[in-house]
Order: sequence, then C-alpha cells, then structure tokens
Amino acid sequence: MINLANTQTVLKFDGIDDYIDFGKNDIGGVFAQGSSCFTVSGWINPHKLTEKSTSYGTRNVFFARSSDRYSDNFEFGISETGSLDIFIDETISKGIRTFGNGELTIGQWHFFAIVFNSGQITVYLDDHEYNDSLRGSSLNKATSSVTLGATLHKQVYFTGQLANISVWNYPCTQVQIKTHHCGLIVGDEPGLVAYWKLDEGQGTTVKNKAGKSYQGNFRGNPSWDLAQIPFAAPLSSQDDIQEDVQFEIGIIAETSISTLTTDLLAATVPLVSNNEDQTIEIQYPEINSEKSEIIANLINLPSHEEASKTDQTEVLVNSQQLQTFIQAESPETMNTKSRPRYKILSIDGGGIRGIIPALLLAEIERRTQEPIFSLFDLIAGTSSGGILALGLTKPRLNSSEELPLAEYTAEDLVQLFLEYGVEIFYEPLFERLLGPLEDIFLQPKYPSTSKEEILRQYLGKTPLVNNLKEVFVTSYDIEQRIPVFFTNQLEKQQIESKNSHNLCGNVSLLDAALATSATPTYFAPHRIVSPENSAIAYTLIDGGVFANNPAHLAILEAQISSKRKAQTVLNQEDILVVSLGTGSPTSAYPYKEVKNWGLLQWGRPLLNIVFDGGSGVVSGELEQLFEPSDKEAKSFYYRFQTLLDAELEAIDNTKLQNTRQLQAIAHKLISEKSQQIDELCELLLG
Repeated sequence: MINLANTQTVLKFDGIDDYIDFGKNDIGGVFAQGSSCFTVSGWINPHKLTEKSTSYGTRNVFFARSSDRYSDNFEFGISETGSLDIFIDETISKGIRTFGNGELTIGQWHFFAIVFNSGQITVYLDDHEYNDSLRGSSLNKATSSVTLGATLHKQVYFTGQLANISVWNYPCTQVQIKTHHCGLIVGDEPGLVAYWKLDEGQGTTVKNKAGKSYQGNFRGNPSWDLAQIPFAAPLSSQDDIQEDVQFEIGIIAETSISTLTTDLLAATVPLVSNNEDQTIEIQYPEINSEKSEIIANLINLPSHEEASKTDQTEVLVNSQQLQTFIQAESPETMNTKSRPRYKILSIDGGGIRGIIPALLLAEIERRTQEPIFSLFDLIAGTSSGGILALGLTKPRLNSSEELPLAEYTAEDLVQLFLEYGVEIFYEPLFERLLGPLEDIFLQPKYPSTSKEEILRQYLGKTPLVNNLKEVFVTSYDIEQRIPVFFTNQLEKQQIESKNSHNLCGNVSLLDAALATSATPTYFAPHRIVSPENSAIAYTLIDGGVFANNPAHLAILEAQISSKRKAQTVLNQEDILVVSLGTGSPTSAYPYKEVKNWGLLQWGRPLLNIVFDGGSGVVSGELEQLFEPSDKEAKSFYYRFQTLLDAELEAIDNTKLQNTRQLQAIAHKLISEKSQQIDELCELLLG
C-alpha cells in the first residue's frame, strides 16, 4: 500500500510516569458495563518494549480502564515482541489475547484498530487483519479512570508516541477502518464519541475533537514532538471506490433521508416547484467522473459525462410524487411540525435507582455534545431526581471560559451514585443487628451524616440562586403541612401562602438536596431556617410523598411563569416535556398475604406504593394529554421508563450486583429507545 507522510504534532510518553487521565467515566457509555460494541483506532510508535505486565498479562499498556484500587474492564498494550496485547473483561474470562506477528516494531509508526462486536474481536495492524472471539459478549463494570499512555494497574507505562486516537460506539466496518488508516477522520462522524489527535502542541490538556466532553489531563510530563505519520493513500481502484460509495450511501440512508436528498438527489433535482408538473434544470455538482458513474448506476441517475453533453438538460419531474417518495422514506426527518418554544426536563425520585435517568442523560449529552442545562428551559426533580437537577445546573466556579459551564456532566453524576451510594445508604453494624424493628419504631434506617458529607462535597454551599438554568425541586414541610419548592428564580420566592412556599434566597444547593432526599423512614427530616425570618423554620421531607414524578407541576410552573412575564400562557403544543423514570416496580401484594398486615408489615411497602403510584398516575395522564389529535404527528411528550423485577425495587440496595443490573437495564432502555432519543435530541438542538 502506498503511504502519504503527514507532518503533525504528536504526544510522547517517557515510560516512567507519563500518561493522560480522562477521569472515572465510561466515555459516553462505550466502556460502560453492558457495552457490547465499540471501535478504537489510532497511530502508535513504540520506542521501547519491556516484559513488565499487569496481573492480566498486558504489557506496555497504552490505553486502559484499569487500576490497583478500582474495578477494570480493558487494557490495550504491546508485547515485548511487537504484537498487540488485548485484555477485555467480558464477565466470563479474564485473560489477554495477543494479535499479530510482531508488526509493531520499535521506532516506526503503525496504524492499529480494535473492533469489539458482542464478543467477536477484529484487529487491524497496518495492512493486516486478525480475528478471534471471547466467551462473553459485553463489558463488565469498571470504576477506574480511563488512561492513555499507561495503566494504573501495576503501574505499567508505555514508552513512545501516540496520535489520532479515536473511540466509536459501534463496530466499524472494514471500509471505515480504511478511512481511519488514510487519516480521513474529521470529528463529526456519526458514532464517533472521542477523537484525540494529540496535536495541541502546548499546554497540559488534550482536547476531544468530536465534542466538548472527555478532555484529558497530563499526569507526569508528556512532551510534544513533531512527527511524520505515514497515512495510507486514499482508495483509487474501481472496486474500492464502488465499495466506498456504497458504504457512504448506506450510512447516509441510515442516518437520514435529508442527507441523501442533499448529497445525491440534489445533483439531479436541486429545486422542486409547488406546481404539479414543472420542468427543472439539472445542476450537477463538481464530482470525480469515475465516482459519478458509480453513483449514477447505484441510484439510476444519468452520469456526469452524459449530463454534460448539452449545456442544459431538462427533465420533467412531478414534484408531488417526489415529495411523496421522500416522506415515505423518512417521515421523521421530513416532519414539518413546529418546534417547541419551551423545554422541560423532569426526573423522578428513586434513591439508588437514580442511576437509570443519570445514564439516560449522559446518553443525551453524548449524542447532542451539549451539557444538559443548555438543552432545557426548566429542570425539575424529586429526591434523587432533585439531586440530579441541582448537580446538572451547578455553575463551575472560577471558570476562565466566557460562556457559563456546568460543574458536572451527567456522567459525573452517574459516578456519584456508583461510587458513593454505599456511603449514602450506610447503616452502622449495631443498627443492622437490631433489624427492621429498630428502623420502624426507633429511628430512621440511615443516619444523615454520610449523605450530607457527600452532597457537601459535590454541591457545597453554592447559593441556589446562582444555578445556570431554572430548577424546580420538591419537598414537603411536615410542620406546616404544605409543599415547599426550591427555585433559583429570586422573583418567584413566596413564603406567605397557606398552600405552598417557594424558597430561593439564602438557600444553598446542599440544603435543597438534603431536603428533597429526606425520605421518611430512611432519613431524618432536614431543617432549614426561613431566608426572610430566622424565627421561622421548615422541617422538610422527600417531595415524593406528593410528587415523585414532578412533570405535571413543572408544566404548571412553566405556564405560570409565562403568564407573569408575557401575560400569555404557554399552550400545550408550545411545550416539550422529557420525563425520566427510575424504574417501575412489578412486585405484587396478594390479598391473602396483606389482609392481616399491621404497621410493621405495611411500613416500607406503603411508602413504595405511594411513590410508584403517584409517578404512574402523572405519567398516564400526561401521555393522554399530549397525544396528538393527528395520528401522524409527533408528540412533544417523551417518557422514558422501564420495569423492575422485585429484587431491583429497593431504593437503598447499593450492592455491586444490584448497581450493575441497574446500569444494564439503563443501557437496554437506551438501546430499545434509540430512535426516540435521536428524535428528542434533534428537537433539543433545534
């Protein structure tokens, strides 16, 4: 294969203490538990190869999510003989596979690509391809940081240079891998989650060319070098071009018919009149004549040369038929429905089950490449949903950026549940020995100290009024017997009504989070002194006792706000509602079992019934309310919810097996609702 040298800045690692740290995240779900498909490709130039290995046997590790302290799920390295070492924890077997015949020689640049597809592995090393299979089909859980240039597992470092590392959320085809090898990655391709070119040339941060997330920070002292990377020459043979064109058309068709009509149909029909029959002038784009022949054959159009025989070629086109064809191909992309004026995000309560909506939000951030706060006008939440609402809108302090930035991504808050859930729901040994009698009759199941310490670490004393977007977080005052809502809109503060109060001034994010998550029988109520009168205090519990699904209240809040500001109420068709559940319990309480229950037996089940029943009622009513009268029209109401088996229903089950199952359920929900999520992301970005 002919190579074309490309001079660019690359990153050099000394093999002693240099690496890039991307933090404890799964890079948009690619390296999350349950992930079954991904591709990693890039360029590597090893300067030294040693026999030192991790406990799995991986040597000279250059990309990993593993460490001595936390759980692992992959390591990629090079053997001392120049072959590729791959360790993937797919829950069944834990050992490395080595690919190649010593292609990765010292002092030379080499292209590599690793494709994982439900247990099948395809490896590309320069011009060679290798295949193997694993016993498992998806990744195990990992809480270690993602690192480039080393692994924190047994401190195995890479010596050499790296460039153009890309991470994709699906298994790339052989044709796509060829484009990687040719250096043709742009950064905006569908499915490209991260693209670290490592060509910054200065500073101590590496940027993701595919989006704003997943930037990396230097550890040790990696250095910048100027190097020539031998990209493969672009394909030129007739067969390769046709394969490439067919692939491109396939991708276009899968992505949207609008792209197809722009890139291909526009070549022959750039303009369609509203008249029934209209003569239309063909204006062909300037394209390679060889490719134009192939495209013409594929879509039954005249080739570029045939069309150029006369200065102008006229074709009779029935515009109505063309429009019907396009709409039949993709009703979603051709939907001409008006865009919503106001966008609401509502997040249910559910304790540790908050992992589910957090992962959904991380997926939305990954697909839109935008922070959640920038996509919505109002974010409402109850209990764990309230904590998510507050965390996603907390401003980053002392930021040098001109535009406001959120302190946390949704992925960061997933880690809050995964890493600190055990501490939040920590029950001392003495109390565990006393059992449920002590919980029900003497005191809450958990002390609030651990929860407060962790939420203080995440939210601190940041004033609620400073949040980046309007929030609406629920709680209930058990002394005054009224709902209390937390808002960051100072003009909405209202503490005199006998029906409900809105708190804002002098309230911190920490206070709001502790109040909305003070679930009865699990945690003690949280007490807040009135911002206006120190003689008045609120004794607050979880807002789930009246609004575990706060979507309906968020809609009313938006309509009240619009009436105050513009003297007009937002109509239903003006509002987009995204409502995220934390899983709906399915366990039943048969009559024969419960008919003789007393206080002891009813304690926790009754609370769960109240929470789940309230969420279900709101969800069902809103689904009917937002159902369009025109059956072909799209609804502006998106409810993402899943069913939970009995063993997953508990809001305080933080065992590793349970949190792994919750993550797997969330990823399954994302997979099943992928088209809806795409539609939603389009509306959010519109």
